[in-house]
Amino acid sequence: MIEPLLLRLHERVARETAKKVRDGRTRALAALHRHYVIVTDDGRNTQEVWFEQPPTIQELLARIGPDRWVVSVGMRRRSLRNLLAAE
Repeated sequence: MIEPLLLRLHERVARETAKKVRDGRTRALAALHRHYVIVTDDGRNTQEVWFEQPPTIQELLARIGPDRWVVSVGMRRRSLRNLLAAE
């Protein structure tokens, strides 16, 4: 009688712990990635503009202005060593 109760409690704790671990991993991986947009204003010279999260069109316009063209958009992983050294 007590064993089924203990088993249910153990399963519940295991599910909650797994969810916490997944959420923490998602946050950690998001912190390791930065998003960039390469823009140009003359078609020859380019500039990388960095964002912590994928930018919206409004954020792009606010940061780069309406006179530039977007050449490419991407995401790069940052080194954990570099992040820890910067802190």
